[in-house]
Amino acid sequence: MKLVLLDQPVDYDGRQLATAFVDRWAPNVDDALILFTGVADVPPENMVDLEDAEAGAGIYSPRMAHAIVEHRGIELTEAVCRQRLLMRLAAEWVGARSGVPVAVRGDDLFVGPGKLSVSIATRSPRSCLIHAGFNVETEGTPVVTAGLGDLRLRARDFLRGLGRLYAEEVASVGRAVKKVRPVA
Repeated sequence: MKLVLLDQPVDYDGRQLATAFVDRWAPNVDDALILFTGVADVPPENMVDLEDAEAGAGIYSPRMAHAIVEHRGIELTEAVCRQRLLMRLAAEWVGARSGVPVAVRGDDLFVGPGKLSVSIATRSPRSCLIHAGFNVETEGTPVVTAGLGDLRLRARDFLRGLGRLYAEEVASVGRAVKKVRPVA
């Protein structure tokens, strides 16, 4: 898996959840994880989650730590499982370093009543894609949120750690698949 931690901020409006965005930063690879920080301002018309889009709910955070994952050769069900793995690894990393319990509810993370993250998995014509965004700053968010900044965690450290954990886990799963023989 190709890991790319961008130095410059990139604002996220939902259109970055696309193979073209991944190709810009990691061309010609099957699996990639692009990590960056930036504003999140996703209008309902750019939302992939049909329930949220129908409800007219947008996403806003003045600064998020973003992860966009592309996996080729998997189905959406597996992508959703990998999305949930990514979120559990994020919860583990944050909890271990902040000393604060992080609750995992489906594919969302919470610190107390505050929502720490957003995430979605979807299909493109060539792959499955995952976006996970983790609040860094929370001023002006439309719901009760928690942020990495509140927990005194640096966004780049978090992204670097999460990227490494996820890539190692995906590689470990690949090795586990290759070491077994089929049974009748």
